[in-house]
Amino acid sequence: MSKLLPITIASIILAALSHFLSPKSSQTGAYLRKERIVWIVLVGTMVCFAGLRIHYNDTDTYVYAYNAISTDWNRIFFVQWQLGENPGFHVLNNLLAFLGFSAQSFLMFYSTVTVGIYLWFIRKYTNNLWLSVFLFLTLGSYTFTMAAIKQCVAVAFCLVGVDRAINRRWCSFVLWVLLGALFHPYALMYLLVPFLFFRPWSSKTYVLLLVFAAAGLLLQPLMNTVINVTTMLGEEYNATSFSGEGVNPFRLMVTLVPLFLSFITKYVIWQKHDRTQNLILNLSMLNGTIMFVALFGTANYFARLANYFLIFQTISIPWLFDQFERKSKILITTLAVICYFLFFYYSNAINQPFDNYYYGISLLKYLKSLI
Repeated sequence: MSKLLPITIASIILAALSHFLSPKSSQTGAYLRKERIVWIVLVGTMVCFAGLRIHYNDTDTYVYAYNAISTDWNRIFFVQWQLGENPGFHVLNNLLAFLGFSAQSFLMFYSTVTVGIYLWFIRKYTNNLWLSVFLFLTLGSYTFTMAAIKQCVAVAFCLVGVDRAINRRWCSFVLWVLLGALFHPYALMYLLVPFLFFRPWSSKTYVLLLVFAAAGLLLQPLMNTVINVTTMLGEEYNATSFSGEGVNPFRLMVTLVPLFLSFITKYVIWQKHDRTQNLILNLSMLNGTIMFVALFGTANYFARLANYFLIFQTISIPWLFDQFERKSKILITTLAVICYFLFFYYSNAINQPFDNYYYGISLLKYLKSLI
């Protein structure tokens, strides 16, 4: 993990510095204003590390497909416009190729869009900058941006849509979600957002949990229905695609943390009824409930589907910690940092060693290639 650890430590230090330089209320401890300069350095650092990779997970496949694109702009007229064909992704890639973007600049461009928007959303809605960035790194949201470009850029556009929904700009919300769906059709799941502003642990929460519990337990009997739904979205799957080893139970437990913490603190949450936090917390629970379904189906498919909502845990967990009394909060935060780092170590050093898959170039070499 020697390749990932330096960027992780540097990012956490920068986030902590931005946190401490941000003026806060002496009474509530809430941010009065969030520092910008150090945060911009943080964003640039994380964007560059991801954008300078030449190999990691699906990167080779994306690069191969991009290099095969003809620079003839007329090819845009042959793009397949079915959602399952990811037309937005292909149109944008054709434009990048036409403009002369190299394969490395292609990766840097998408890294800038995805990581940039992810960190913009975190900065805007978190109540703890350093802890949210720590979770962004240790939960795997950051490394996922280097593995699934189409899915992550779709989520990034949907995050802009969520911001618009929070501000009740519904037309803009729908347009951003539809834009995301042009890059990956499962972005349409974000159309659930208007129905998720309800108070956590109301009757609607129990309905949500029952629906996904039933989906997991009945996954195999309902396999034909699942396949038909994915086919309607333009994806070609069969029963074999959804078969195989389920998600690691340890990983499932990690994603269920917001659900358990919110249950413990539900009476405090009810007193601090907040529309924005309701939505973010419910989306965090959605991440955990979809991961529960992955316990009964192939981990590769359902875990990636759950990752569409993983980013919300980076915001909801620090907020949930604030619902405890000061001494309890310090203890819980300390334990959480230790546990999440152990999960991070297990994921990137033991389960799938990051160093075996990631190779990158230096920033200097990339800048020379531009010249």
